[in-house]
Amino acid sequence: MRLSTLDEQLELARTPLPSKSLLAARIGLIVVATLVCAAAPVRPVPRGVLFAPAQVEWVMEAADSICGVRESRQIRKPAKVRFDHLIAITPEGKKIKRERIDPDSAKGIRLMSKAKSRVREASSMVMKRQGYDSVWKRISSRKGTHIVDVTAYVEIEIDNSQQTSATCAS
Repeated sequence: MRLSTLDEQLELARTPLPSKSLLAARIGLIVVATLVCAAAPVRPVPRGVLFAPAQVEWVMEAADSICGVRESRQIRKPAKVRFDHLIAITPEGKKIKRERIDPDSAKGIRLMSKAKSRVREASSMVMKRQGYDSVWKRISSRKGTHIVDVTAYVEIEIDNSQQTSATCAS
């Protein structure tokens, strides 16, 4: 069946509204649930008892932060990476190794700075995409909370950025 006008297509695509009796039934259920909950007995909270989410004590140093939040009280869902490995796979890291450039020389410092920026940008992309609040070189918790290692994802992001920059340069 082929429709001839846009109005006919919009008419067919429109979802039907629920009937008035169905809306009244929904409202009635909400009212009954509200009245039942309001009539339930309420116990007072004993003094000195605070209900707060379980706080995890993070063991980290601010210098180990790659991107995201840096204060331990703000961390909810951190990730970690193998930073030295990621630096080594960047084009700048490969150039330092291939040409045996001294990392403490002016050229070495410039290349290392670019490599760290590339790793930071890729880590930030992965952090935002996967819902982490920070990415760290080293982090742990006193309670033994598992921290996800996202090195492989950042590595893929670095490879993608290399391919994109190579394509743009061509």
